[in-house]
Amino acid sequence: MIVEIYWTNKAEQSLENIVEYIKIEWSEKSAIKFIKKVDDIINSIKQNPFAFQMSDSENIRRAVITKQTSLYYEIFEDKIYLLTFWDNRKNPKKIKSDIY
Repeated sequence: MIVEIYWTNKAEQSLENIVEYIKIEWSEKSAIKFIKKVDDIINSIKQNPFAFQMSDSENIRRAVITKQTSLYYEIFEDKIYLLTFWDNRKNPKKIKSDIY
């Protein structure tokens, strides 16, 4: 089952922020490796949207990219909406305000 992927503005912005942080704190090479992991996860989601862990909210799932970062996405029939890239070190109670 291959579905279409749609990026929300929040997902684009949060990914951009994380990549910039990685570049500054580590290196361009580390940022490129992270982007590769993101691409691999998104491809996995396209192939099997239900493979990743469900979150507390209905239809929203969480894909762990690294131990520090997760991707939250929502499934609607044949569409996937990437909602946000989340720093796992943040307070998990704040994720709902970040998604919506």
